[in-house]
Amino acid sequence: MSKSRVRDVRQEADRFKPSADKPIRVKARSMSSSVDVTPHHHTWGQLVFSDAGITKVSTSDSTHLVPPNHGLWIPPNMEHAATLLEHAKLFSVYLISREEADSELISPEVWNTCQAFEVSPLLHELIVKLSENTEEDFINKEYLAICTLIWGELRRARPLSLGVVLPKEKRLKTLCHTFLDSSSPSISLKSLCQHSGVSLSTASRLFQNQLGISFSQWRQQVILANALALAAQKMPINQIAYELGYSSPSIFSAMITRMVGVPPRVFFKY
Repeated sequence: MSKSRVRDVRQEADRFKPSADKPIRVKARSMSSSVDVTPHHHTWGQLVFSDAGITKVSTSDSTHLVPPNHGLWIPPNMEHAATLLEHAKLFSVYLISREEADSELISPEVWNTCQAFEVSPLLHELIVKLSENTEEDFINKEYLAICTLIWGELRRARPLSLGVVLPKEKRLKTLCHTFLDSSSPSISLKSLCQHSGVSLSTASRLFQNQLGISFSQWRQQVILANALALAAQKMPINQIAYELGYSSPSIFSAMITRMVGVPPRVFFKY
């Protein structure tokens, strides 16, 4: 197994620091799954997302697994690190902090914690356009118009319970990683406890205390995140079901419908 390479982005991020005249700045970089971004923080807010695969974003409190074409909002001054679980392009969108702004193009006031949401097609295209050009490439009115549209899309974004939060507590974190390394979505909490050296009652209590959900609910979030990643590659739904270890596509479809309220073909936008 190849070792991961560590990438220090602190100076790189400083070069893209937003300001009153450049309230939104975008950095795009192609990364492989063997590259880990070192933990860092900055005084401005950040939206991070990838165009393919799952992005793993770790903070001091938790780890988030974010599906492709979904973003994770990271509040100002929160230490974080990012890793792509497969080769993809990683977008970092930096927004000027509320304290430094002299306009309305600032980070969402209500987003004071990490928050996942779907990146709309318009938001995606606007971010790509900024990533492919420097601010100097635009007439000032054009640049501010793009920033205004980005800000409007962020204001309209609906927070989603997508992505997977991993706990900070050591025993439960080990158990969760054991599940993530497993090829079977049906593995029971009892089996995981036997592999992780924690009792079933303790694990059940930790899930509720640490994450506020049951193991079954957390397991479904992991499966949904993985399914979204495969759907982004245009993999047929039947194949996704078998890839994730389901014995039949109908069982997989029923699980997705139960979770999100619509069939997989609608939710995955086939």
